[in-house]
Amino acid sequence: MKPESIDTETVVRGHLKAFIEQHGVDAIVRDYATEVCLLSEGRAYCGKSAVREFFVDFLAALPPGAIEQFTLRSLRVQGDLAYITWSAGDSLPLGTDTFLVREGRIVAQTVAIHGLAMN
Repeated sequence: MKPESIDTETVVRGHLKAFIEQHGVDAIVRDYATEVCLLSEGRAYCGKSAVREFFVDFLAALPPGAIEQFTLRSLRVQGDLAYITWSAGDSLPLGTDTFLVREGRIVAQTVAIHGLAMN
């Protein structure tokens, strides 16, 4: 595995850990670059404060117990690119995220979640 792959995986796993262990929004967005852009079905969240807003809304929209039921189904890393699939119980059977990590920071992300409507 290339050193970039190890760094990318470490950043993504740290991001997931902050989410799963419910450390709060500030911990979740800690690994994002200032000029990050997160693309969802509803809109583009560009800038760290916009990504923070996404996570505030995302956490509020989750069904009860979803975080406790979170299961990482797959994690693929190639250089500075990572792709995950996950589920969070019956109400969220499939989510996917793609991360672009540079210099230890998430600089871009895409997210798609089956079963969760967000604007």
